[in-house]
Amino acid sequence: MTATDQSRTKSTYSLQWNRFRIIRPEEDRVTFRNRTGLTAADLAGALVLDAGCGMGRYLRMAAELGARAVGLDLSEAVRAARELTADLPGVSLTRGDLLRPPFAAGSFDHIYSLGVLDHTPDPRAAFLAIARLLKPGGRIAIWVYPRERPLLEAVVRVHRGVSTRLPVSWLLTLSRLMAPVGGLKRRLMASPTRWVNRAGVGLHLLTFGVSMHPDPEVRVCDTLDWYAPRYLSRHTHEEVRSWFAEAGLVEVVDLSAGQVFHHEGQGHGINLAGRRPG
Repeated sequence: MTATDQSRTKSTYSLQWNRFRIIRPEEDRVTFRNRTGLTAADLAGALVLDAGCGMGRYLRMAAELGARAVGLDLSEAVRAARELTADLPGVSLTRGDLLRPPFAAGSFDHIYSLGVLDHTPDPRAAFLAIARLLKPGGRIAIWVYPRERPLLEAVVRVHRGVSTRLPVSWLLTLSRLMAPVGGLKRRLMASPTRWVNRAGVGLHLLTFGVSMHPDPEVRVCDTLDWYAPRYLSRHTHEEVRSWFAEAGLVEVVDLSAGQVFHHEGQGHGINLAGRRPG
């Protein structure tokens, strides 16, 4: 594979989002509100781009709040998104690359990209490419993985150095086998007993990418999402803010401040929004 080959990304998300239909409306509404900062008043009649829509759960949220919603994804996940949003006339979908989005500059009132840029070969370039699609006065919100402490980064490199060389179908099986471990981590780390809690933290360090989501099916999906993609970058606030500055965006805000999450452990990421000068 070349340095920017995205065939693994396509195969991973084509399998993941056509195999898993992770629809959790209450959780999805809370997550959408937290990570985009958008309300029904913002979205009513607006043209909105979901940049990396996957199976379309947030695309559906935007359309239900009154947006004319466009979903863009590199993979065959658009088939799942089309099925999920078939009853919503304001939704359209297309396959395409965030590094070369198939839309004219200045097209959209709002853009959001949640947990997608960090799975591209060049997150900064992908951000700049989609930021150009904003109309004057338009707003973009993104969520990416944060850079971890050096020890955790070392663990991640070792784990993913192996996992990204395995077939995606094998990783799906392994993710199912590891789902109980994620549940065990969650229980141990929630314990008020110090040694039990510390044991949970130790287990988490050894199995960092294994999801602790309270829903077992989501744990499988999230674990696959961590181990299977070829690209999974982590970033700092300063780095991501520099993207917004380079794109000429203003009114940059940290959406993670003061968020109330749907369940414990949600929201660990860099979540910024900014506006194109109007």
